[in-house]
Amino acid sequence: MAKVLGLKQLHQKRYTLLDGVGDHITKCFGDLTTSFIMIVWGMSGNGKSNFLMQFLTALLAFGKVLYVSLEEGGEKSFQKMVFRHLDVDAHNGKIEFADYEMTFDALVAKLKKKKSPRFIVIDSLQYWNITYEQYKQLKEMFPNKAFIFISHAEGKNPKGTTATNIRYDSGIKVRVEGYIAFITSRYGGGENFVIWEDGAKKYWGKKFKTMLTKRL
Repeated sequence: MAKVLGLKQLHQKRYTLLDGVGDHITKCFGDLTTSFIMIVWGMSGNGKSNFLMQFLTALLAFGKVLYVSLEEGGEKSFQKMVFRHLDVDAHNGKIEFADYEMTFDALVAKLKKKKSPRFIVIDSLQYWNITYEQYKQLKEMFPNKAFIFISHAEGKNPKGTTATNIRYDSGIKVRVEGYIAFITSRYGGGENFVIWEDGAKKYWGKKFKTMLTKRL
């Protein structure tokens, strides 16, 4: 039976926020709750993976992360990128990595277990090859978890029908170009996220400061 809320009940509904996540995150993404949907897209070599690791580092204090790396999981370059941002001793036990064997069914089974990861990254949507219906199943089965989907780009948009549909549904949309993450968030914020300042200044030149508040 569908759950119906009155105006007073809606007013009294409370959400768990990621309090203390850091001003550098809040000013870009707003007041994040513990469950959200994010999609990140952009051309290769513009800073998607480094943006993601910086964002995940801020989340590790609030729950375990599962990073399903379908494209680069076994690559030395992926290992080097991860350890530019994470410390083995400080972050051990807070983040797990899975490869192509983490299918849709395997992920569902893992997330149904007690103490399963709170934040789940799928890199990338095109390699995982799920349908929009499967995406909706994940969202409905695990409403208290956060999902972050990485997508290839086609021009300035996510590539493919599933990625496009997830973009419209996501609470946080992030397009990465020239080492800046251009953010639209239902949770507030307003500034874009600078992934690598020197690289961004070189890429954007005189337009750099303008890009800090430019919308998607």
